[in-house]
Amino acid sequence: MNPKYLKVCATLALLVAAVACGKSNPANPTTLATGPQNAVVASPPAAFTDLKTGITVTAPTLVTPNDGQQFKFAEQPLTLTIKNAVTTGTTALTYTFQVATDAGFSSLVSTKDVAEGAGGQTKVTIDKLPGPAAKSYFWRARSNPGSAAGPFSRARGFSVGPEVVLQTPVVAAPTQGSTVSGTLTLTVNNVGRSGPVGPITYTFDLSDSSSFSRLLFSSTVAEQQSGSRTTVAVNATLSAGTFFWRVQANDAANGVTSPSSGVMTFVYQPFSMAQATIVNSPPDLGTWGETAKITSIHFTSVAFEVDFDKRDGPDRWPDAQFGSGDLQYTLGMCVNPSGQWLCSAVVQFWFGRELTASTPPSYVGRNWFYDARWLPMLGYQPSDGELVGLFVGAGNLRDGKYTGATCPRVCERSNVAIVPWQNDGDTTYTFSRGSIAEVRKR
Repeated sequence: MNPKYLKVCATLALLVAAVACGKSNPANPTTLATGPQNAVVASPPAAFTDLKTGITVTAPTLVTPNDGQQFKFAEQPLTLTIKNAVTTGTTALTYTFQVATDAGFSSLVSTKDVAEGAGGQTKVTIDKLPGPAAKSYFWRARSNPGSAAGPFSRARGFSVGPEVVLQTPVVAAPTQGSTVSGTLTLTVNNVGRSGPVGPITYTFDLSDSSSFSRLLFSSTVAEQQSGSRTTVAVNATLSAGTFFWRVQANDAANGVTSPSSGVMTFVYQPFSMAQATIVNSPPDLGTWGETAKITSIHFTSVAFEVDFDKRDGPDRWPDAQFGSGDLQYTLGMCVNPSGQWLCSAVVQFWFGRELTASTPPSYVGRNWFYDARWLPMLGYQPSDGELVGLFVGAGNLRDGKYTGATCPRVCERSNVAIVPWQNDGDTTYTFSRGSIAEVRKR
């Protein structure tokens, strides 16, 4: 007799004997019991004999998912794997996989019949289970010799977490076809979402090609929670030209990634104060030595506080005589209302004057550019999110009564920090080497 056949028969005989001794009615499983992890304890028959054919077959053994295993909703579709049954017949077995919401399998959500797989195991991928709430499920499988229905395996439980959905991100700036100068920042509206989301990050990609075959800049940043937008500063060196950008949101805790935003195209023009029109300040201000750096800009509803590295300390800009007193520096702004940068230094600061003396951001149009001296900028009020440049210059730069060649003492200025304007709110920009290093919103 074939040794392999003898081994199969011996295995089946032991299984059948064990079932006969352990149960009064081997045709029916014992009562199912569930634990806190959906664990199921059951004792289905270990083997089945078809009375018509005499073929005996064991129940398959469940391999994966493990009992009580937890899945994220995004990990679907799930694959169920069993160890193939043993049979005395020569006909290839088929298997029935069942998934239910109850341990008694009266509420089936998936039933699939498949042919036996090779390599001692059979797998089936089930359809995506419904959301959006978290649910517990039970699964089992049976072996089928020919047209007969064989024994079911012991059941196992698993759970699928709640569904989390991230909508397609909508970009805020730069928008399609816009022109950008100076420090480049990319801004996206915080993504729409549903379900119990985890921490959300945004990946910003910038390219000189619409196919994004070459990335000039890519950065993943955490969602800025205290506002409705998230911003990243581009620290790549860009030449003048046309660029493309997109953004994608991600919830790593739930394994969910949003679709990519639409691709936005913009034109970048590197900012040069030397090419700007100077209004009511020394006309050659743009060519003065750039000896100071803006270190922070803090927007509130009552002021915008601009700090720089030569305001205080042993290397601070010296005081210059002004009337019966003196001044240390003048705070200025550059705006681009119609494709041409206009720059003017307006608010005079003596040493130690509080930074909040600038003016409320929403009052710039009336408190800064209030008469004909600022005619090209007269009454100009930047809008929320509009890119503006903020700078300081040594001494009194208001009214443009002298040039670099005739200035009374120190002819120096800072870099021009390009930031999104904030008319209301609480936002702080800090800088490293002239570029935005951090944005904090409250």
